[in-house]
Amino acid sequence: MITKKLTKKIEETASNNLVLTMEEKVFAEENLLLPEGSNVIQQELFSDAILERYNKETDELISKESSAFLQTSISYFKENMQEFIYWETPILDVISVDAIAVEYDEVFDVYTAMFGLFIQKKYTTEIRAFLDEHYNSEKMQYSMMFAGNEGLWEINLPLNYIKGFDDSFTMEDAYQFLYSLIFQLVSNIK
Repeated sequence: MITKKLTKKIEETASNNLVLTMEEKVFAEENLLLPEGSNVIQQELFSDAILERYNKETDELISKESSAFLQTSISYFKENMQEFIYWETPILDVISVDAIAVEYDEVFDVYTAMFGLFIQKKYTTEIRAFLDEHYNSEKMQYSMMFAGNEGLWEINLPLNYIKGFDDSFTMEDAYQFLYSLIFQLVSNIK
């Protein structure tokens, strides 16, 4: 699945200078997708990104943010529980994600990521197996529901219980962590 999308991205590049994320580069090298003589330039995850803060109750836009806001500690949302941040970028297309929202859930005392994953329902077992492997389900469960009319999984992950998450992350760290995790998930589905 990711092989097809990444191959297309590589083939559509007009020059030998390929702009890829670190995860894409490693995957392309491991799967021999890079053309001979390619020069890989690291793509920043937040170039061409839409970063917006919203009110959780009303979904009203509070502010459009620059990438500088990503240096803010994720604890910002613990202190501003009425807000969430929304991240959308063309980079997410390769991992079949529409966008990723992060908020603090005051009821369960956890940071939560929500995103839509455009992967067919027939891959339910693979998705659950991957998440179960990376998730501490003794404390809390993640949720995933297939929205057939949209053809995507609506996934809700309490971040505090994913192996490797640290609540001292900046927002950039948290989004990088999520991107890497989802990249691994999608690359495991053949």
